[in-house]
Amino acid sequence: MSFLDALKSATMSAQQAKKGAAVVISPPKPTNERERLKTLQEMSILDTEQEEVFDAMIRAVKNHLNVPIVLISLVDENRQWFKACIGLDVSETSRDVAFCAYAILSGTTDLLLIPDARCDERFRDNPLVTGPPHIRFYAGAPLISTEGYALGTLCVIDGTPRILKDTDITFLQDCASVVIRAMEMRSKNESLTHQIEYSHEDLTTVVQDRDKLMSIVNNFQEGFVMWNKQQQIVFVNQGFTNITGMQKEEAMKLMGPDLFICSKSDPDTARALQRSFGAREACEVELVSQKADGMFYWNCLAVKPIFDERDGFTHYWGTLSDQSERKFIEEQANTLIHKQALT
Repeated sequence: MSFLDALKSATMSAQQAKKGAAVVISPPKPTNERERLKTLQEMSILDTEQEEVFDAMIRAVKNHLNVPIVLISLVDENRQWFKACIGLDVSETSRDVAFCAYAILSGTTDLLLIPDARCDERFRDNPLVTGPPHIRFYAGAPLISTEGYALGTLCVIDGTPRILKDTDITFLQDCASVVIRAMEMRSKNESLTHQIEYSHEDLTTVVQDRDKLMSIVNNFQEGFVMWNKQQQIVFVNQGFTNITGMQKEEAMKLMGPDLFICSKSDPDTARALQRSFGAREACEVELVSQKADGMFYWNCLAVKPIFDERDGFTHYWGTLSDQSERKFIEEQANTLIHKQALT
């Protein structure tokens, strides 16, 4: 029987249990299940494509712990879905047979450790134990959101019984912490992207209506800046000031893209941004910029030219957001991966 066949037989196994066959114990639900599921849905991560930051993390875990199966599993209402997966040929399983559905019950970062599933009454008759992939060892580190909800796990699986060392437990917990922070930053960025795209459409139509424009952009959490034909700044919103620490009067001392280019900006990215201003073309970049207090930050910047009904160029406008936290999380993941490569 293949692993996929084993999954399809899970429901049948549960039905047989009711008739007196081997008992498959379905996991209980967390006490905060409603809030937990709401948080998971709001992250807009279920059923999304593979992403390198998560794939790189499970590769590092696999190599460090020398296990055949590593998953980033998110526990949905009736299933567990794998955001990243090594060692299995499916993207989800029924929640009824999911080890990870037990791992989230503690609501803490403590691992669920199963040295040998055959010796645990919760799992010994599980079709994933009695059949492919013949799970013996399982260790799942819960992914705890900022609100305190266990959304899933970073877990490792082996077909051979084993015990993790304390240092390996800590390693898995550290990796899980990076994974959930990366997920939350991803969710934040997705929300921001949708907001910006929606706002861009509005701004194109109302740019000449100053009152309406002010009403829209002053509600932005991200920064907004507008330049005239001569690339002089004519408007910035409160979000811009919150991010950069600059008032309009300070920003007006800089022309065009110079506002966001500094000594630590990547030269190629800086040139691409400068070219877009010169050619009056849209441009989206990530680059290191500098705040008024001298601090550096990762800036996700989108700039677009504005034309009137006669296709005459009138203004540039741009939106910016501070992505330093996301970059920090990515650097943490890369550091863990690098450390693993040296061991």
